[in-house]
Amino acid sequence: MKKSILLMIGLLATSNAFSAEYATGIVSGYNIGSDNWVGFGTTTPLPGTCSYFTDQFRFDASTALGKNMLTTLLAAKATGLRLRVWYTASTAPGTNHTNGCTYSTMAVIGGIGVE
Repeated sequence: MKKSILLMIGLLATSNAFSAEYATGIVSGYNIGSDNWVGFGTTTPLPGTCSYFTDQFRFDASTALGKNMLTTLLAAKATGLRLRVWYTASTAPGTNHTNGCTYSTMAVIGGIGVE
């Protein structure tokens, strides 16, 4: 039993299902592009993010995971619930669209949930 638990912890620790950063926030808005990428922001900037106009995060909505995350994002926005996000931090944290944040430098979501 103990070995099974340690194995499960080890697998979770090495899994890329959830990325390095974790935070919660209220969704302020979202944008869906013709390339199936979704960008969204939170009412308060979260650690390790930059602000590309109103968005701090992005993910690909064309995958099965992305479709599920989009559904969760829309539910959180509609209900006002806090969104839990696991993400890879921005490569230009603390910047905005006028001084370094671009679409490609935004934090990328690896997992999403609601509180």
